[in-house]
Amino acid sequence: MKTVHVWPEERSRRDGVVVSAASIEVPDRERFRLWYEVPEGRERQVPEDCDHLALGVAYLVMQLGLDVRIHGQVSPSLLRNLEEYRAAWCEMVQGLVNVEVRADLEREAEPPSGRQGALVSFSGGVDSAFTAYRHVRRAGVLHPRDVSAAVMVHGFDIPIDERLTFSGAMERSARMVSSIGLELIPVATNHREVVGDWPHSHGAAVASCLALLGAGYREGLVGQTFTYGEIRHIAEGVNALTDPLLSSDSFRIVPDGAAFERADKIRVLGAWKEFLRDARVCWQGAQKDRNCCVCEKCIRNILTFRALGLGLPPCFEHDVDDDLLGRFGPGETSRAAIRYGGLAALASASGATGPWIRILERRLTENRRARRSKTYRLMLRGRSFARRRLAGLFRGTR
Repeated sequence: MKTVHVWPEERSRRDGVVVSAASIEVPDRERFRLWYEVPEGRERQVPEDCDHLALGVAYLVMQLGLDVRIHGQVSPSLLRNLEEYRAAWCEMVQGLVNVEVRADLEREAEPPSGRQGALVSFSGGVDSAFTAYRHVRRAGVLHPRDVSAAVMVHGFDIPIDERLTFSGAMERSARMVSSIGLELIPVATNHREVVGDWPHSHGAAVASCLALLGAGYREGLVGQTFTYGEIRHIAEGVNALTDPLLSSDSFRIVPDGAAFERADKIRVLGAWKEFLRDARVCWQGAQKDRNCCVCEKCIRNILTFRALGLGLPPCFEHDVDDDLLGRFGPGETSRAAIRYGGLAALASASGATGPWIRILERRLTENRRARRSKTYRLMLRGRSFARRRLAGLFRGTR
């Protein structure tokens, strides 16, 4: 049986960062590396075990479809949880293979004394900002987590070779989190380049970057984009179903905010002036350290602020005009209904008015018709295939 081998490398230093990496050996392919970088001052917070590397390859191994051997120490509790993680994702995404993952040394890590509370994964957008803000400021949470720091990753929404762009985005995020008493820790990784299938793999990527600092913190909070009700319809890499399966006994991954709609989050964040000034929701614009104001995600957030009667926050340089909204296509998927379906009712409740509501409702109606038409075409195609298949079977029995 062919096996994928993950060879952890000795930790190294260069240019003020500490590098934790593994060489991955796949049969009939050239070796490649998965690496992570943290500032030198954070070295003592990086665990000696390979749990973060096991998380880093958690989605990759299902794509490769081969059993895996990690040549280092991995927590048995994490390996058990990753079995369930693979089982779940192989049900949710076609083409993945549920493989076996073993380690040379399967032993639970001894958590060092003096660890701090929780890390929060932070991108500068609504979901991560809501998680950080509500726990620090006790906004709508009876039992807040002890959040000590935020982690921002270079190599996710900002390509790894765009250092100046990430520096600009990091500066905005640092102003936000420092205003609520948190420090911002930069992490860099080539995970997205190595693993691919980002819409489905990024949950494990986020968990691996949080676990990279597991010797300094007890748990990592991951802000959720979709609610508990919505994850039934969408296979999203970060979700409240499979995120907890990326935990070990010594470092937990905790999904946060899945009980709240986006509008609920923005309503709370409207009191955070640094968020209104420096939030960064955009990843499609030419300048990825700011909001382009014309992509789907920018439009969605601008309209949500508008529907709540909050106006245009300073983090958006331009508003969405009716002409742009009329040309805007929310897409022929269930995501459009989830993201935009409640905005008209929200605007009505807050007293917001304007032609934009009618334009948006028209586009959503067109979206529903297109989806029904697409479903009908697929149904007819399926019936036609079934008739041809049956005809072939009957011909074969004559």
